[in-house]
Amino acid sequence: MAKRLVLEVSSDELPDVWSLSTDLDAVPLVFRLNKALGWSFARGKDWILKTERGVFAHAMYQFEEGPRNYSLLWNAAHSLEPEPSAAPSQAGSLFGDLEPDASASLFLSRPRGIKAFLIFDPPLSSQEIVNLQSFLKDVPGLLGCNPRTSLTPTEHAQLAYEPPKDIHP
Repeated sequence: MAKRLVLEVSSDELPDVWSLSTDLDAVPLVFRLNKALGWSFARGKDWILKTERGVFAHAMYQFEEGPRNYSLLWNAAHSLEPEPSAAPSQAGSLFGDLEPDASASLFLSRPRGIKAFLIFDPPLSSQEIVNLQSFLKDVPGLLGCNPRTSLTPTEHAQLAYEPPKDIHP
Protein backbone atom coordinates (compact mmCIF):
# COMPACT_ATOMS: atom_id res chain seq x y z
CA MET A 1 0.00 0.00 0.00
CA ALA A 2 1.40 3.36 -0.98
CA LYS A 3 2.08 5.67 1.92
CA ARG A 4 1.16 9.31 1.66
CA LEU A 5 2.60 12.18 3.65
CA VAL A 6 -0.12 14.66 4.57
CA LEU A 7 1.73 17.00 6.89
CA GLU A 8 0.97 20.04 4.75
CA VAL A 9 -2.80 19.66 4.98
CA SER A 10 -4.39 21.78 7.67
CA SER A 11 -7.74 20.88 9.18
CA ASP A 12 -9.20 23.95 7.42
CA GLU A 13 -8.42 22.38 4.05
CA LEU A 14 -10.08 19.04 4.81
CA PRO A 15 -13.70 18.51 3.76
CA ASP A 16 -16.51 17.87 6.23
CA VAL A 17 -17.16 14.15 6.56
CA TRP A 18 -20.39 12.86 8.10
CA SER A 19 -21.02 9.22 8.86
CA LEU A 20 -24.41 7.71 8.03
CA SER A 21 -26.13 4.67 9.53
CA THR A 22 -28.93 3.17 7.50
CA ASP A 23 -30.80 -0.06 6.91
CA LEU A 24 -30.90 0.69 3.17
CA ASP A 25 -28.59 -0.29 0.34
CA ALA A 26 -26.68 2.42 -1.53
CA VAL A 27 -29.11 3.07 -4.39
CA PRO A 28 -32.29 3.39 -2.26
CA LEU A 29 -30.41 5.66 0.17
CA VAL A 30 -29.24 7.93 -2.65
CA PHE A 31 -32.77 8.01 -4.08
CA ARG A 32 -34.27 9.01 -0.71
CA LEU A 33 -31.60 11.66 -0.05
CA ASN A 34 -32.19 13.15 -3.50
CA LYS A 35 -35.96 13.17 -3.01
CA ALA A 36 -36.00 14.49 0.56
CA LEU A 37 -33.29 17.13 0.17
CA GLY A 38 -33.65 18.13 -3.47
CA TRP A 39 -30.12 16.88 -4.17
CA SER A 40 -29.03 15.28 -7.42
CA PHE A 41 -26.55 12.57 -6.51
CA ALA A 42 -25.47 10.48 -9.50
CA ARG A 43 -23.04 7.59 -9.68
CA GLY A 44 -19.50 8.86 -10.10
CA LYS A 45 -16.13 7.25 -10.53
CA ASP A 46 -15.49 4.49 -7.97
CA TRP A 47 -13.29 5.29 -4.99
CA ILE A 48 -10.41 2.85 -4.94
CA LEU A 49 -8.84 1.61 -1.70
CA LYS A 50 -5.55 -0.28 -1.97
CA THR A 51 -4.62 -2.56 0.91
CA GLU A 52 -2.30 -5.49 1.39
CA ARG A 53 -5.30 -7.77 0.66
CA GLY A 54 -6.06 -6.20 -2.71
CA VAL A 55 -7.69 -3.32 -4.51
CA PHE A 56 -11.24 -2.57 -3.38
CA ALA A 57 -13.74 -0.45 -5.32
CA HIS A 58 -16.30 1.56 -3.32
CA ALA A 59 -19.33 3.21 -4.96
CA MET A 60 -19.18 7.00 -5.05
CA TYR A 61 -22.15 9.26 -5.75
CA GLN A 62 -21.58 12.95 -6.45
CA PHE A 63 -23.06 16.27 -7.47
CA GLU A 64 -22.13 19.90 -7.17
CA GLU A 65 -24.22 22.90 -6.30
CA GLY A 66 -22.62 26.29 -6.67
CA PRO A 67 -19.12 26.22 -5.23
CA ARG A 68 -19.72 23.09 -3.11
CA ASN A 69 -19.09 19.47 -4.05
CA TYR A 70 -21.21 16.79 -2.39
CA SER A 71 -20.09 13.16 -2.33
CA LEU A 72 -21.54 10.02 -0.81
CA LEU A 73 -19.05 7.18 -0.36
CA TRP A 74 -20.52 3.73 0.27
CA ASN A 75 -18.51 2.15 3.09
CA ALA A 76 -18.62 -1.46 1.80
CA ALA A 77 -16.66 -2.31 -1.31
CA HIS A 78 -18.53 -3.80 -4.28
CA SER A 79 -15.57 -5.41 -6.01
CA LEU A 80 -12.13 -6.74 -5.18
CA GLU A 81 -9.01 -7.48 -7.18
CA PRO A 82 -6.97 -9.61 -4.78
CA GLU A 83 -3.22 -9.18 -4.61
CA PRO A 84 -1.53 -12.28 -6.08
CA SER A 85 -0.04 -13.13 -2.69
CA ALA A 86 -3.44 -12.71 -0.99
CA ALA A 87 -5.47 -14.70 -3.53
CA PRO A 88 -6.84 -18.01 -2.24
CA SER A 89 -4.86 -21.02 -3.41
CA GLN A 90 -6.89 -23.48 -5.44
CA ALA A 91 -4.76 -26.53 -4.75
CA GLY A 92 -5.44 -28.47 -1.59
CA SER A 93 -7.68 -25.84 -0.04
CA LEU A 94 -11.03 -26.88 1.36
CA PHE A 95 -12.43 -23.44 0.49
CA GLY A 96 -10.35 -22.85 -2.64
CA ASP A 97 -13.38 -22.24 -4.87
CA LEU A 98 -14.81 -19.46 -2.69
CA GLU A 99 -14.44 -15.90 -3.92
CA PRO A 100 -13.42 -13.34 -1.28
CA ASP A 101 -16.35 -11.14 -0.27
CA ALA A 102 -15.54 -7.58 -1.34
CA SER A 103 -18.31 -6.13 0.85
CA ALA A 104 -16.55 -7.51 3.93
CA SER A 105 -13.88 -4.83 3.48
CA LEU A 106 -14.96 -1.54 5.00
CA PHE A 107 -13.08 1.73 4.71
CA LEU A 108 -13.99 2.37 8.32
CA SER A 109 -14.95 -0.71 10.33
CA ARG A 110 -15.45 1.10 13.61
CA PRO A 111 -17.90 2.15 14.90
CA ARG A 112 -20.20 -0.52 13.56
CA GLY A 113 -23.17 0.47 11.50
CA ILE A 114 -21.47 3.19 9.42
CA LYS A 115 -22.78 2.38 5.96
CA ALA A 116 -21.80 5.59 4.13
CA PHE A 117 -20.00 8.90 4.39
CA LEU A 118 -21.30 12.27 3.23
CA ILE A 119 -18.43 14.52 2.17
CA PHE A 120 -18.84 18.29 1.78
CA ASP A 121 -16.13 20.38 0.16
CA PRO A 122 -15.81 23.17 1.17
CA PRO A 123 -17.08 22.51 4.71
CA LEU A 124 -20.55 23.59 5.82
CA SER A 125 -21.20 26.63 7.95
CA SER A 126 -22.67 26.22 11.45
CA GLN A 127 -26.14 27.22 10.21
CA GLU A 128 -25.93 24.80 7.26
CA ILE A 129 -24.99 21.98 9.66
CA VAL A 130 -28.01 22.66 11.87
CA ASN A 131 -30.35 22.87 8.86
CA LEU A 132 -29.01 19.70 7.29
CA GLN A 133 -29.31 17.73 10.53
CA SER A 134 -32.96 18.72 10.84
CA PHE A 135 -33.66 17.62 7.24
CA LEU A 136 -31.74 14.34 7.52
CA LYS A 137 -33.76 13.15 10.51
CA ASP A 138 -36.81 12.97 8.24
CA VAL A 139 -35.20 10.78 5.54
CA PRO A 140 -36.88 7.33 5.68
CA GLY A 141 -34.40 4.51 6.28
CA LEU A 142 -31.65 6.80 7.57
CA LEU A 143 -31.05 5.66 11.14
CA GLY A 144 -28.50 8.27 12.13
CA CYS A 145 -25.97 10.80 10.96
CA ASN A 146 -22.93 12.06 12.79
CA PRO A 147 -20.98 15.07 11.56
CA ARG A 148 -18.11 14.09 13.86
CA THR A 149 -16.86 10.74 12.62
CA SER A 150 -14.20 8.65 14.28
CA LEU A 151 -11.93 8.96 11.26
CA THR A 152 -8.24 9.11 12.02
CA PRO A 153 -6.37 12.09 10.50
CA THR A 154 -4.92 9.76 7.85
CA GLU A 155 -8.36 8.36 6.93
CA HIS A 156 -9.80 11.88 6.77
CA ALA A 157 -6.93 13.06 4.56
CA GLN A 158 -7.54 10.12 2.20
CA LEU A 159 -11.07 11.39 1.66
CA ALA A 160 -9.65 14.80 0.79
CA TYR A 161 -7.31 13.40 -1.86
CA GLU A 162 -8.85 10.19 -3.19
CA PRO A 163 -12.39 11.12 -4.30
CA PRO A 164 -12.32 12.58 -7.80
CA LYS A 165 -12.60 16.35 -7.45
CA ASP A 166 -13.75 17.00 -11.01
CA ILE A 167 -17.22 15.59 -11.36
CA HIS A 168 -17.44 16.29 -15.07
CA PRO A 169 -15.43 13.89 -17.32
